[in-house]
Formats: sequence, C-alpha cells, structure tokens
Amino acid sequence: MITHRYIVLTIAVLASVALAGCAPAKPSSADLDAYVKARDLYLRGSIDQAGSLVSHIDSRTRGFHQARLLEGKILFFKGDLQGSERLFRDLAKRLPGYTEAQLWLVRSLQAQGKSKDAESLLDAVLELNPGDPRFLHEAGMLKLGGDDIRGALAFFRRSQEFAAEFSQSYIESARILYRFGLTDPALVDLATAKALLPADSGMRRPVADLEQRVREAKK
Repeated sequence: MITHRYIVLTIAVLASVALAGCAPAKPSSADLDAYVKARDLYLRGSIDQAGSLVSHIDSRTRGFHQARLLEGKILFFKGDLQGSERLFRDLAKRLPGYTEAQLWLVRSLQAQGKSKDAESLLDAVLELNPGDPRFLHEAGMLKLGGDDIRGALAFFRRSQEFAAEFSQSYIESARILYRFGLTDPALVDLATAKALLPADSGMRRPVADLEQRVREAKK
C-alpha cells in the first residue's frame, strides 16, 4: 500500500535528484520502492537486510545519491570503513555541497584513526558552514580523541548554542498539533523543546504557557 509517508519521501528524492543534475534518468519506481524499504530497515537496525536491498538499486551509481549515501552508511556500520570512505569521498567530490556525504566522510576518517585527514576536511567545511552543529560536534570529538579537553569543550559549547534554534521546530509543531486536538504528541514536542532550551532562555515562559493550555485542553 502506498502511504502518505512514501509519497512525501518519493517527491523529496525526485526533487533532490533533479536539482543535483547528475543523473541521466530518474530512479525507477522499483528503485524508489527498494530505497524506502531499505531506509526503514536501516533505521530499525536491520543493517544486513537493508544492505541486501540497496545492492539491487541499479540507479545508486547513476545519480541516485540518497541510495548511494545509504549504502555508505550501511558499509560504515558493518565495519567496512575503507569501503564507506571511498563511497563518501566519491559523493563529496561529485556533489561538493552535499553536507551529508561530507559529514559521514568525516566520521569514516575518524573511525579509521585518520585524524589529520578528518581535521583538514572539518576545517574546510566549517569555513563555509561555521554554524553547523553536527560538524562542530565532530570537531569536538576529534579534539577529545586527541586529549584536547579545552578544545573539545569549546566546540561542544558552540554546538550547544544552536539548541534554542532547534527547539523552535518542536514549539511550532506542538502549536499545530494542539490546534488539531492532538494533545499528547503536542506535549511530547513541548517536552523536547524545553529540554533543548537553555535554563535562562526567554522562550521557556511561552513554552510553559503553551504547555499549560495544552494540558487544560486535554482534561
């Protein structure tokens, strides 16, 4: 059965492939279906099954970069770090703005102990994306691996500065859910938002007020 989630994911995949401009043809419906199933298996931790499905997606080597990225993640978690590095490096070279590929390339390099290569890549990425908390976190982990505690803390603190921005998505989604009477998931999102907000944030009071209204509506 074709679900709403499948349709949304399919549209997103086709749009990004078209924008990448690197595929001679769109992924077939069979490839898209296999990708959605493989991605779900991967997210549930069924790595071997996901890998088996991805290996049959022919278009993964002809521009279907989401499937290629997923293949690299599967190789990474199966312990084939050299294979994942080659794949992520190829993706990052062909699609210079593909931050997901760059992020996983950093992780592959770090996992192999190639700290200098990872640091060089992080420096280049952070020069263009100084506020990406994922790369800031990886830079912190790299410093921590080198016993540079002060440097690690500095990167982790910079990464934490973006927690308040992340909370906004949970707050707005909670408002939408509350509007449609979905009080339980709204409260879950508000709890996540509160966990992300710093203790001295001015947003904590509006979140608490919204939470109170949601709880009252639930009674």
